[in-house]
Amino acid sequence: MTRCPGSTIRFGENPVKLKQSIMQAEFLRYQNPKSEKEAQIVSAAERVFAECGFDGATTAELARQAKVTERTLFKYFPGKADLYRRVLAGLLYSAIVPGHMRDLKERLVERGSRFREWYTAILMARYQAIAAEPFRLKLLWGALLYSPDFAELFGKLWRENLYDTAVAAMRHFQGMKQVRSDIDAEAMVRAAFSLGAGFLLTRFVFAQGMPRHAESEIRELVEIYAKGVETGESAATRENN
Repeated sequence: MTRCPGSTIRFGENPVKLKQSIMQAEFLRYQNPKSEKEAQIVSAAERVFAECGFDGATTAELARQAKVTERTLFKYFPGKADLYRRVLAGLLYSAIVPGHMRDLKERLVERGSRFREWYTAILMARYQAIAAEPFRLKLLWGALLYSPDFAELFGKLWRENLYDTAVAAMRHFQGMKQVRSDIDAEAMVRAAFSLGAGFLLTRFVFAQGMPRHAESEIRELVEIYAKGVETGESAATRENN
């Protein structure tokens, strides 16, 4: 069991520099650890930082989970910030971009089915991928909240890899008259991403123990997205007012 005696996230305090050039250099080190011991420390740190955040993770707990002494930990990583950078570089360039983003982009391009089935399949695939390693979503969430640098970099990669492709897909379904053409395609894309991200965070971060069947919930979310939650009577009342 991971011990998190420190605080989790303190907004506005960010001593860890996570600019793109720094992260790319760290990823090379992530790919080529100096020893099995270093790789072991990084692997253990991924889960500690996921559970505790940067501030909540102590060097004592990082060392304990890696089964090394703190002295050995500091031999490889002079400070906790150095280890955090290495972990996030691995998360971003080993798991998120070549894994989650690439798979999602391929699914955005595949538009053979109708809109509801297409969007349902995308959400189900994301759920299954994250369910295999849920700690990575916790790690990502903590980093986005903690570091403006990381949030900016993640947003840049998201826009470059996914946003335009998603907008093109939505315009395709508008042209097929399967979604409304009177609403801006970009607004619908942002809403779809927000709904999907909110669902995944609720399932894997905020309410992990909720006994809810994932596929049923995904289909209900798509129904809400496609039709809204208002009844016909409610909509008529609003329009009359």
